[in-house]
Amino acid sequence: MIGKLRQLARQGGLEWLSFHFAEFVAQRSPAVAEPLLILSAALVCEANQRGSACIHLAELAGGFAFASEDADLALPSTAEWLDCLQRSPLVGTAGERCPLTLDHERLYLHRNWWYECRVAERIQARLVPSGLPAPRIEQVDAGLSEGTPLDDDQRQSILRAASSQFSVISGGPGSGKTSTVVRMLSVLLQLDPTTRVALAAPTGKAAARMLDSIERQLDADSPLRAQLPDEATTLHRLLGYRQHRFGFDARQNLPFDCIVIDEASMIDLQLMHHLLEALAPDTRLILLGDRDQLASVAAGNVLGDITGHGLAASGNEPPIANALSLLRHNYRFASDSAIALLAARVNQGDAPMAEQLMAAGSGLTWHREQDAAPGAGVIGPWLADCEAVFASTDPAAALAAFDRSQILCAVNFGPRGVFALNKAISDKLLRRNGMAPDDYFHGLPLMIQRNDYELGLFNGDTGILWDEGDGLRAWFRDSTGSLRDVALNRLPEHLPAWAISVHKSQGSEFDRVLLLLPDDVGAEVLTRELLYTAITRARHEFGLLASPEVLRHTVARLTRRHSGLAVRLGWPESAPQPSA
Repeated sequence: MIGKLRQLARQGGLEWLSFHFAEFVAQRSPAVAEPLLILSAALVCEANQRGSACIHLAELAGGFAFASEDADLALPSTAEWLDCLQRSPLVGTAGERCPLTLDHERLYLHRNWWYECRVAERIQARLVPSGLPAPRIEQVDAGLSEGTPLDDDQRQSILRAASSQFSVISGGPGSGKTSTVVRMLSVLLQLDPTTRVALAAPTGKAAARMLDSIERQLDADSPLRAQLPDEATTLHRLLGYRQHRFGFDARQNLPFDCIVIDEASMIDLQLMHHLLEALAPDTRLILLGDRDQLASVAAGNVLGDITGHGLAASGNEPPIANALSLLRHNYRFASDSAIALLAARVNQGDAPMAEQLMAAGSGLTWHREQDAAPGAGVIGPWLADCEAVFASTDPAAALAAFDRSQILCAVNFGPRGVFALNKAISDKLLRRNGMAPDDYFHGLPLMIQRNDYELGLFNGDTGILWDEGDGLRAWFRDSTGSLRDVALNRLPEHLPAWAISVHKSQGSEFDRVLLLLPDDVGAEVLTRELLYTAITRARHEFGLLASPEVLRHTVARLTRRHSGLAVRLGWPESAPQPSA
């Protein structure tokens, strides 16, 4: 089996990490390492790298591993598979520490099983009243005039957030999540002015946008300004992450009474564990996010699992449902907005209507060309936006010009990938402006790829290279909106940002967005969530480069991340879908 998996890895059908984990299992106890056990280890590790916390045996049983039709990679029935795993000393059950953990018909890497159990236990432990009576909360809310009027969904979410230690507010762009949070914080601070509040998000860019959105909701003389924190931070910084360790944990709790986390769809299983572990028993946690967006890059679909997203409704909702608020009204777009209608149709899996909307125009532009690389006619308007960056008079104006539009890619590699697009755009702009080819030049936007806590730069932050007369330096906005510059030799890992991945765009909004999809209906990245996320980054215009076949396939394909978290929280078990 090891030889077969090595061959598969060399052919690109298996990640090398999955091969090496399977090899580790085989070497750990050669006498009991049956071929099926080794294959199971590779499957679980591969699933982990693709975002799943586990594999569901019943869904894979009877098929072939890794989309192969090789007889050596055939999988047995669920009963045979369970028998093999239950006999192995390398596979543990609840409470046993082994490389693999079997929980009913789900097989996990042990650490994922442990994280999942702890997350479920800690969330359930927080589903208790806060001690604040509902009539008092409603009375305080009724007396507030801060912000815009709220709808019934928003008022209900405030009541739930203020009366419980754990709550989730989910809604799409423009559904009023920020307005709701501002009013909710106003209520909490009216009830107890000493409440210590923290604002955070998974990335630095999302955190900065969160604070900016909240401040734009407040009047200049609002007393709430003085009561809220001066900055929103990344989750890693909030938890005191240093040298692969978190400063706040079960022994040293976070010193806050209320923590609000935005863009919660980006939180993976491991990070959610560390966040919940670091909370004091009476700390209120409020998660904000859009459960229809892309899930985290790492394993887990935590927000989706918490909200029971995609699971069939049952007669009796679990207790976790009482902590969930869904905001359904859209305040950003008019009811006939093409972007809003397209996002809704994509979210519903309605490919024919999505095609009709894209073809009709009105803020939507569909490039159906089949060329391997995007032609000048596709990226031409965006090149004009890029030229506006060069024409700016200072780094602040250049950043503002850059933030107005964005090219998004579904993949990093290939002719429609991030790397190829960034090089092509840089080359075109340098030639147009009579500049010599260079990796670093005046006007080049950058995106940070790794957190640097000393510099205060975080994964997802965008800056601009600008020469103010003393050489090129990288300019960034800080959490207050002020500009600061950093020497190039001090920058953490970074990439050009004319084009960025859809994942990296989460937490951002632009007036105009162009999405390039690979011209391969078999590409795994082509999912409904990816397309929905890209569409909802745009305020006014959305462009798409994709063939009709790719568009239909993308709308139809719904991501399934395997996990037991939803079931542990009381949501109904979804029916297994056996392999074809």
